[in-house]
Amino acid sequence: MNFTAIDFETATSDFTSVCSLGLCVVEDNEVVERKEILVKPEPFEFNQYNIKIHGITPEMVADKPTFDEYWNEIRPYIENRMVIAHNAGFDVRVLCKTLEHFGIEFPTFDYLCTVKLSQKAYPELESHKLNNLCSALGINFNHHMAYDDAYACAKAFLRMAEDYSLTSFDEMEECFEVNEGHIHPGSDITTKKDKKKRRKIRS
Repeated sequence: MNFTAIDFETATSDFTSVCSLGLCVVEDNEVVERKEILVKPEPFEFNQYNIKIHGITPEMVADKPTFDEYWNEIRPYIENRMVIAHNAGFDVRVLCKTLEHFGIEFPTFDYLCTVKLSQKAYPELESHKLNNLCSALGINFNHHMAYDDAYACAKAFLRMAEDYSLTSFDEMEECFEVNEGHIHPGSDITTKKDKKKRRKIRS
């Protein structure tokens, strides 16, 4: 299987405050590339809570490009590929909200979530957080470092496929009864939370 595993770290609780992106490229079930891209968030604000989680400080990204300046470099890793993420709802939303913020058209891609897959694959685990899942599977990595989180996500996905003798995304979906998501230009990424907020503002 060919796919890109992604992981975003953010500077604040805002989806558009990307300060780091990890990418792990898998071709024919083998990891062929790993990279981290440090990003200057816009607006340039950080929460101490977020810094404590991922260790990225304002000084580390003050001179880095903003996400829109990186997009031409990032796009080939995502466009028309399967994208894998641990808690994909968060990472895909960060990507789309950030692109929306900069007025950039969404790429076309499909995605699967290793949280949902692992819950079906290993129901006996008390927690399916990435660090707990990888500890159970014997995958070593540095948690909350974006490139390592993306790598761990990719390795966990491959391990699930191996443990269940699955060779395609269709087989993964069927076996674990999980549907892949789809993003394309014009996709509506509004959530129920967003709609509730809008109703409150209007009232």
